[in-house]
Amino acid sequence: MHWKEKLGKQPIPAWLFAVVTVLYCESLLHLWTTKTFAAGRFAAVLAFALGFGGVIGLIFSFIGEKCWGKWVSTGLMALLTVFYIVEYFVNDAYMCFMPVNTLLGGAQGVATDFTGIVLNLIVQGFWRILVFFLPVLLYALLAAPCQTRWRTRGFLLAGVIAAYLLSFGIVKGVGTDAERMNVSYDFDSAVRCFGLHVGTILERTHSAVAQNTKVEFAPVAPPPTEVTEAPEQGAEEPPVAYAPNVMDFDFDALAQTEGNASVAAVHRYVSTVTPTMKNEYTGLFQGKNLILITAEAFTSEVIDPERTPTLYRLATQGIQFRDYYQPAWGASTTTGEFSNLVGLVPTTAGMCMKEATQQDLFLTMGHQLQAQNYYSAAYHNHNKDFYDRDKTHTHLGYDRFLARYGGLEGITGVFPESDLEMIDVTVPQYIDHQPFSIYYMTVSGHCMYSLKENAMARKNYDVVADMDHCEAVKCYYASQQELEYAMESLVRQLEEAGIADDTVIVIATDHYPYGLERSGAWRNTSDYLAELYGVDSYDKFIRDHNTLILWSGCLEGKNIVVDEPVYSLDILPTLSNLFGVAYDSRLLVGRDVFSGESPLVLWPDFSWKTDKGQFDAQNGTFTPAEGADVDEDYIARVKSIVRNKIDYSRQVQNLDYFNYLAKARQ
Repeated sequence: MHWKEKLGKQPIPAWLFAVVTVLYCESLLHLWTTKTFAAGRFAAVLAFALGFGGVIGLIFSFIGEKCWGKWVSTGLMALLTVFYIVEYFVNDAYMCFMPVNTLLGGAQGVATDFTGIVLNLIVQGFWRILVFFLPVLLYALLAAPCQTRWRTRGFLLAGVIAAYLLSFGIVKGVGTDAERMNVSYDFDSAVRCFGLHVGTILERTHSAVAQNTKVEFAPVAPPPTEVTEAPEQGAEEPPVAYAPNVMDFDFDALAQTEGNASVAAVHRYVSTVTPTMKNEYTGLFQGKNLILITAEAFTSEVIDPERTPTLYRLATQGIQFRDYYQPAWGASTTTGEFSNLVGLVPTTAGMCMKEATQQDLFLTMGHQLQAQNYYSAAYHNHNKDFYDRDKTHTHLGYDRFLARYGGLEGITGVFPESDLEMIDVTVPQYIDHQPFSIYYMTVSGHCMYSLKENAMARKNYDVVADMDHCEAVKCYYASQQELEYAMESLVRQLEEAGIADDTVIVIATDHYPYGLERSGAWRNTSDYLAELYGVDSYDKFIRDHNTLILWSGCLEGKNIVVDEPVYSLDILPTLSNLFGVAYDSRLLVGRDVFSGESPLVLWPDFSWKTDKGQFDAQNGTFTPAEGADVDEDYIARVKSIVRNKIDYSRQVQNLDYFNYLAKARQ
């Protein structure tokens, strides 16, 4: 007798199938993606999963009695399982979870440009896909329709209520996670703490809530008053009194006349922000050319006086930033670009650039210099429509955007494409049109890091062949070598044209080289990122530490050093001050690093670092800097400031807030 005939179709309630499947998928996702297991968080994930499974089970209980109902239930749970599988592979590749709108927004580009990686994920992780689908397959093969009594539905409803009550009780008991449902919400952290379905629900509520309810910002206690002694008679003259970097906005008046309560709340918040002051560096670069570069997966480790002499020169002969960070904002390159160019926290992940086209972001350097009749253009040596750059970058203050298959000729059809070719093709287009404002998004440093799959690694491998590193790290260095050659060409052309002293070059990374982490997506069996950094293990503070290059020929020999913590959101206000453009420092999240304002670096999970120490929101611990004396009031104050800066960025993006300001300027 056939095994199916022996076993037969078992009457399995559809509601039980739903509960088991959700519980199973949430458990797998959590256990397979958690590096540091925490029993409390896992318990919360399980409890929430029981509640969500019960909700779906109640729905299925009404359709599971019929044969067609069984197949409807099977199909719906298969779709839900696919969602869990996609999130697993996204986390495996980018070390973070991404909300649905981000996945859909980047799906076309990933499918067309990185088909090989997607297929590799499916092949290499096929066993995981099967494991995820196990409940669905078993139910489809072995289950028979089963009737559910009303009494059972009543017990199921009571179980749902009990599960959710238990869930919230566990979250409150854990202590560090309760705020992540509200004031400290971040999708990636929410999924890790509560499960995928809760993170998805929170993403929807936090995306829409600003448009429908009154926004509230956290009260911030004033800093302690510093007692200063009066100068003695005959002492040096008092310091110069500088004016604040503000524009002609009366935010209190705007709040009183604004009919939208959420927009009015943002106006009131901005009115409470202390503006940064102009200073001795204000206007240092006024009238100069600007070349702003987002360098794909660039790190400090790339810079070497012998192997990359031009990058070394730019890093050490310009303004030197000793403690610079590019936080991992999520959703890969596009969020890094957004932070560098727009100066706000990219709270909508992969959609942030697309949403930027919906409002007048008049504070970007592109717009500011465009208003001064600068010649402007943006370039990218990969495909024009990846992340919809052909639609977004002209809205950031650049008259034209040229990329491969989008007006940029002379780029060899390999992957990744050559940064050197992009520089050599484009510099002649603008070098005689001064002053100019140019933006580059490079690609040569893109993963994967192997000779087979990285054209730049093959091209430059002889430079790194003798390095004492594994093959993947060597290939990473080789791919970044193309950026060195590109900068060598750029500086040479500026010097030959006699405008190196009148041109400012800024180079900032988009993100750390996640393609070196242990991952099935990048086929890394070891964590090569740790090898690159020369450490056994790392946290976000080590992982995201980087180098910001800000150079002009006029700076060489001046030895300007910034020792305080600096990050990507500080680029825009610092450049705005250096170029002497009219901007309102209250409207940007970062600070002009020369303003005297206290340094602050924040991460999307509400972690932060100042000159007094660093706070890890994942475990709620503060580590003071050496010699710093910090009390709980200071920690609470900075936490409120960080929350407000992230909330402000979210409201700007949700409400198209700058459109209201643009109207007020008219």
